[in-house]
Amino acid sequence: MQLESQADRSPVARGLLVIGLVVTVLLLSLLPSDVHAAGKKGGKQSTRSGAVRATLASLPPIVQPGTSPTSPRSTGSLVATFSPASPGQKVTLERRTGSAWKVVDTAREDAWGSAAFAPRAGTYRASTTSGGRTWTTRAVTTRRWSPAFEDTFSGTDLDLSVWNDQKREHESVYAPRTCARVDPAARRVGGGVLHLGVALDPARSGLPCSYTHPRSSGTSPYLLNSQVATEHTRSFRHGIVAARIKPQRAKGMHSGFWMLPQGTTYVDGVPAGGTEIDVMEFFGENGRGTETVGSHIHYYEPGWNKVSLGDMFPSLRRSLSARRSWWQEFHVFSVEWTPTEYVFRIDGREYYREAKAVSQTPQYLVLSNLTSDYELGDLTADELGDTAQVDWVRVFDATSHETSRVTHGRKAS
Repeated sequence: MQLESQADRSPVARGLLVIGLVVTVLLLSLLPSDVHAAGKKGGKQSTRSGAVRATLASLPPIVQPGTSPTSPRSTGSLVATFSPASPGQKVTLERRTGSAWKVVDTAREDAWGSAAFAPRAGTYRASTTSGGRTWTTRAVTTRRWSPAFEDTFSGTDLDLSVWNDQKREHESVYAPRTCARVDPAARRVGGGVLHLGVALDPARSGLPCSYTHPRSSGTSPYLLNSQVATEHTRSFRHGIVAARIKPQRAKGMHSGFWMLPQGTTYVDGVPAGGTEIDVMEFFGENGRGTETVGSHIHYYEPGWNKVSLGDMFPSLRRSLSARRSWWQEFHVFSVEWTPTEYVFRIDGREYYREAKAVSQTPQYLVLSNLTSDYELGDLTADELGDTAQVDWVRVFDATSHETSRVTHGRKAS
């Protein structure tokens, strides 16, 4: 990840942190089944049969779901994933000690078929069972991570030496905000989080605003939106960018964590010259209990003709705790941005990989909660007190080395 101070344009010194390693293997072991006990919670045998794809990913500390703000970790994350998934199945983590392997932790597969660990530095492998056989990943090494950039919002106000309020009206050709402007009065810092809100505009109190959009037209009060960025202070190129976020419940607004090219300029038809990287966007409660998060890449052809990649991803609901909704939990949303692709993850679980339209230019961070014209019809007065909460933002260096590697193989032992 390249960091550039736009004040003096001198690169910030950085060291090699670690090469994130993802190793995938199909490994059939003849170990007795009681070494790695099978079964779901409640003692039932797993119904999974046949070959199992076993993946162990060594990642920065980007796995931290929970209901409350918390300090970010320095210990790396290990995410073991087995496919097909067998939720509730036991996963065993072993650490290499000399020439032997020692069991150091156990967990259960979640709905992704994954189990996450945060062990001390060392070399590890993970195992599970299926059909009386034990499936074991190859070994990966993890160590402590130091972010190249971090903000934990631990004070009482936003650090204006890092962030600026992007005071822009009509920000997007495709999502105009006729009735809104960005203002610091709509956001605040407290309790260890950045609150991104939407508020009435006191300068235009009582005045109606008329808007027209193909998806929704009508009148609305004039509003204040939240949009803060590292536009003038920090820009990055390649690496892992992550934020721990609890989105808002309110509909009629959308929270986001995204990146824009330095100078907010694009090269028509050349995404390598800069893209909009939407790590996450959330559009509030829909009343059906099917809410999910979107991730997209946007760039422009001549004439402001937008090209969009990505989607809304229903599979991300597997990360929610039982009987909980997005606005009740923090999750870590991240993108691993390399010279050749983007890899999007939630709490270390990969859900989208895109090799098209990869930006090669420095880009800055944006955090926002916005009211575009097309969603104003869903916004009600009682929702204006709702906020999206950002617990922390971190960037991990990956400029000099490939951040993740994947190898495939099958080995019987």
